[in-house]
Amino acid sequence: NYLRARIVDNRLSPGAKISEASLAERLNISRTPLRAALQQLASEGLVNTRPHVGSTVARLDVTQLREAVFIRAALETAVVRKLVDMKADLSTLDPIMEAQQRTASRDDYASFFVQDEAFHAELSRLARVPRAWKLALSIKGHVDRQRYLLMAGIAMRSQRAYEEHARIIQQIRSGDSDAAARAMHDHVNSVLELDAYGGIMNLPDRAGPGEDE
Repeated sequence: NYLRARIVDNRLSPGAKISEASLAERLNISRTPLRAALQQLASEGLVNTRPHVGSTVARLDVTQLREAVFIRAALETAVVRKLVDMKADLSTLDPIMEAQQRTASRDDYASFFVQDEAFHAELSRLARVPRAWKLALSIKGHVDRQRYLLMAGIAMRSQRAYEEHARIIQQIRSGDSDAAARAMHDHVNSVLELDAYGGIMNLPDRAGPGEDE
């Protein structure tokens, strides 16, 4: 979690070398669990690991990003449809939304990111499919990096995300499963913000020099 968080929030920038020795000392752990963590991050596409060479932070990958958004949208639109069918009580989302409103109003994107995760996890829990969110977590590493870039790079971007969450809740409570699914689909896909030239912001299409394509 320590290493993943620093990759997602870009404190460890793409291409940065990861020193196992330094990390193991900082975290006060042996290299065995650290290597297991690096393997997990490699499976998420966040780290490139080469035998006898070492590990580096992977560059943002457009293909993996689009694939993860596609999968996440499919999972989460199904979740909100289920919540409509269940006529679920969404009251446990109220304190999460209150926390989001506070953090969004001061554009505290780091704190908002935590509450954003809590919101989506709670939707899956309420729909009685908590593993849907766990599955989303396993494939959305590049999504999280882009979400963080958007929140950090666009003023009040977290306020927009808060408003999208409020719209999702409103549509679930209205009993309109199509509208709820559409609101969730648009929200998940909003991470693919386009720049003026029609490209995804800050995302190179290729790996950098010296990295595997």
